[in-house]
Parts: sequence; structure tokens; C-alpha cells
Amino acid sequence: MRKLEVVFVFLSVIYSFQSQVVSCNNGLHSPLGIPLELSATFGDIRPNHFHMGLDFRTNGREGISIYAINSGYVSRIKISPSGYGRVLYVNHPNGKTSVYAHCSAFSKTITDFILPIQCKGFLNEIDLILTKNQLPVKKGELIAYSGNSGNSTGPHLHFEIRQTITELALNPLKNGFSVNDTLPPVLNALKIYAVDENGYIVPGKSKIIKVVTNKKGILQIPKDVIVVPVDFLASNSKLAFAISGNDPIGKKNSSFGLYENMLIQDKDTIFRSSVNRIAFDDSRYVNTYEDYEEYKLSSTKFHKLFKTKHNPLHIYHLDEVGSIVLTPKDTSKISIVLKDVNGNQTQLKFSVIVPTEIPSKTKPFYNSKDYFLPDSSYTFQNTKVRFDIPKYTFYEPCKKIVNLEKASIGNPSEPIQNSIKVTFPILKSITIEKQYIQVESGGSNHSLKTNWIGGKLVAESKFLGEFSVKIDTIPPMIKTSNFKETDSLITKERMSWKVSDSQTDIVNYQIFVEGKWFPMEYDLKNKVLVFKRNSMMRAEQEVEIKVEDSCGNVAVWCGTLCFSELPQP
Repeated sequence: MRKLEVVFVFLSVIYSFQSQVVSCNNGLHSPLGIPLELSATFGDIRPNHFHMGLDFRTNGREGISIYAINSGYVSRIKISPSGYGRVLYVNHPNGKTSVYAHCSAFSKTITDFILPIQCKGFLNEIDLILTKNQLPVKKGELIAYSGNSGNSTGPHLHFEIRQTITELALNPLKNGFSVNDTLPPVLNALKIYAVDENGYIVPGKSKIIKVVTNKKGILQIPKDVIVVPVDFLASNSKLAFAISGNDPIGKKNSSFGLYENMLIQDKDTIFRSSVNRIAFDDSRYVNTYEDYEEYKLSSTKFHKLFKTKHNPLHIYHLDEVGSIVLTPKDTSKISIVLKDVNGNQTQLKFSVIVPTEIPSKTKPFYNSKDYFLPDSSYTFQNTKVRFDIPKYTFYEPCKKIVNLEKASIGNPSEPIQNSIKVTFPILKSITIEKQYIQVESGGSNHSLKTNWIGGKLVAESKFLGEFSVKIDTIPPMIKTSNFKETDSLITKERMSWKVSDSQTDIVNYQIFVEGKWFPMEYDLKNKVLVFKRNSMMRAEQEVEIKVEDSCGNVAVWCGTLCFSELPQP
């Protein structure tokens, strides 16, 4: 173990007495060379996705050793400017795959394997699928170093367990790992809704109810009863609930996502969810698992204790929507139970009273003429634009907003599950390669990856808003970041350049030293190109960088740099 890592271990041991200590079970090896402390758990709600693994702190530092938790083989190696950044996948004989994401570097064995492949194809970004015999690893073998690559917001290890065949993400705290935790989940607020038979929320029919702890330490709502307002339900609508809360693990001021939620009506369990496994294709359904509108309004995460009819998430134990059917003069005993992975439990009990009269059956709040419906597909077109919307793009019925003259569709504040396809005729006044489709959504402009098919511009978008064809003939900009071109001697091992493009995305970047290609990385979140030079680069060297955007505009940076000798490792 390196000296620096020993210091990290010492500091971590001191801190872990009041932290979230995670242990490896079933003879697994720890994925990190320091004690495992959680910063995020499986199933935590994130923008447009569930968190699909565990995040382990690395003391705010990169370069902590990462080890294979069990024997197996490296099945996939990926390097990308976004997503998981530098990531390894290891398949194990037990039918599971472990994933190690946001790495700063791979082990020497893995680096020596991928470097010739990168150099041969001039590939800075790779996505390699490997066979069983190419890169076998042993339990506890050093495979990488922790980092901050990809969409990471700070140095840490993002760790996952997946089912190898299906690639379902599994909760590691139910698959070989455990956490030291005796604190029950926290329930802060309750929200009630009127919903239809599909689990769609009736607009304007919701109410937040505060949850408090009485002097005896028991959770309750005011007077332990909810009296449903006379105009809240119609005879064809039902009552549904959501809760706001969190799970403190290890220490009271920590806050993690909820694991298991149950709704019981008169001793019958009508809803139960637990975040044990999630399919990657379904992760965006977090936008209907939570009350998305409430989150956008108040930044409060309400976990629904019901689901829409078409919600395919694997977290639900029952097929039913989870809403409650109530009749006039009805009184129901309701119990809401929250559990964490260790079985620590929180419970809220109350009664629901229905008024003596409920308005008679009303028409559905939506219709196919005025609303986008989740189980329908749509095509809208004129001579200027065409929109193709697949089934199950919308989570709930949404107002049908279409303006083909302005090439505008939908409410930009509405989240969507599937991408809509947008097609424009090409502009004849300029080269097709310089044209791209842009969407203005919620005050922000997003350039879309645009293809040219049959003389038309085609793009897919997960944003609703106003679309248009734009022209990009301006190359990106490149300037030095952590050194100056006028420096008489470059002593740094890692050199960086700021890159920017005012319109489209950077799609290609290359560095040549004395005419020879070397791998470099693009830190997308910081818009920085990073080059790690080797010990053979000394004295004056001609360095050339080429950067290309998605419309084929190329920028070139050239310089003669004098490199110092690097210290021996």
C-alpha cells in the first residue's frame, strides 16, 4: 500500500466511527483501499434517473486504489467524456457483474492492453467488449484508481452490481454488501391526490399534509384524521398518497433515499415498492415514481405510494395502481410503513373520512382531442417540419400543444420518457454538413445530434419546445489552461487546454507530439482537454492539437514546448 493511501486509511478509520460504514459479505473483497463510506445509495432520486449503484467517498481525492471484489474477467472497458467516464465492468462466475465508474486511470495491466488498440485506431474514446480469456482478474487484484471522470461532480467511486445476463442493476446492499445502520427512515410530509383508474393525477386535486412527531415520539398528522373535502373526489376518481422523507444512515444528519414504502388500508397491503433492482432502460421512469411537478415547484421529493398503469419499473410488488376506492360515509384505517435495508421501520397511522356526499361521475379530465395520451403515438407534419412521437413518451395526459408554423411542440416543462423524432428539409443555401437542429426549451438552447437521411435533417430529442435549423461554420476555440505558451520550461505531467464551441458539440480531438499520436482525455463538464505526457518527452517538442465539432469545423493549436524531465515514480 502506498504511503499516501496509508494516511487516507488512518483518517478514514477515525471518521468512520460516526459515518456510514459499509462491509463486504460472502467473502468479497472491498472495492476500495480505504474504508467504505457512503455518499449515495441505490435508488436515490436524481434528475431524470435513479442512482444505479453506491457512491463511496474517497476523501475528496483521486488515485485511491480500486480492487476487483471477486475473481472473474474484465468484460467491458469504456472511456467517455460523459456518463461514467473511465469505467470497468468485471463479470463473475456467480452470474453478476461489478462496475467501477469515474476512474482516473486503469491498472498497468489494463492500460497496456488498451493502449495499442487506442493508438492503432487513433481512439481517445473506446467501448470495448472483451471475451472471457482476454483480461482475467483475481479477487482483490488492483484494477483501477478512483477519480472524477465523466459526469461525476467530485472525486468518488461509483460502484454497481448488475445481473450479467439481463444487465439489471441490483442493490449492492442486498447483494454482498451491508451497512451499519440502526436509525429508522424519516417521514416529513404526506400528500393526497385524486387519481383516475390509470393512476393519472387529476389536475388541481392534491394537498400536502404536515407530519409531526408527538411528545411520545409517535408520528402523526393533525387529529390523526384526513377528512376528504367534498369537491376533492368524484364517484369515478380514487384517493392516492405520496410521502416525503429520507433515510439517515449511520448518523442523524445524513440523508439518503428511501428503500421500501408500503400503504396498508384496513389491514390489506394495497401498495409496496422496494428498490432492489432497476432496468437501465426504465431508469428515466423516476419522473413518474416521484411527484415531478412538486419537485420542480418546491424541490421536495415526494415518493408516490401509487403508480400509473403503464409504469414498468421492477420496484413494485403489486400490479395494481395502489389507489384507494372510497364511498360516501366511508372511513378507512390507513397505515404507511417505511423500511430501510436493515429492517429499521417508521410507521404513520391515521384515518380517512369521506363526506356523506360525493359529486356524481364526471367526464375524464382528458380526451384524445386535447391531450397527449401515454399509450398513443403521434405524427404531426407540414412542409416545414415533422414530429414523430412514439407510444409511452408521456407519463401522464398532457395538454396537446402543437404549432407547426413555429416548429413547436409540447410544454417544455413536461418530462418525457422516449425521444421524439424531428425532421426538417435541408437548407439549400449552404452545405448540409454545416446544418443542425436546435431546440429551445425552458430558456435554454440545445444542439441535437443531427443526421442527414434522404436529403433531410433528422434528430431525436428528449426536450419539448421550439425547434429550428441552425448553421455552424465557426470552428471551436482552443487555449492553454494550466500553462502558458510562453513558458520557457513545462514541468507539469498533466497539461490541459480549454476548448469551447458556441453552437455544437465537440466530437473529435487529437494530439500529436513530434507527429506521433498520443491518447488524451476530454473533460466535458469542465470543457477541458487533458494530456498526460510520459517520461520520454524531454526538451523541445512540436505539439499539435486538432479539435472538431459536430458540423465538421476544425480548430488547430500548435506550439513548440520545452519539457522538463519528469521525476521517476
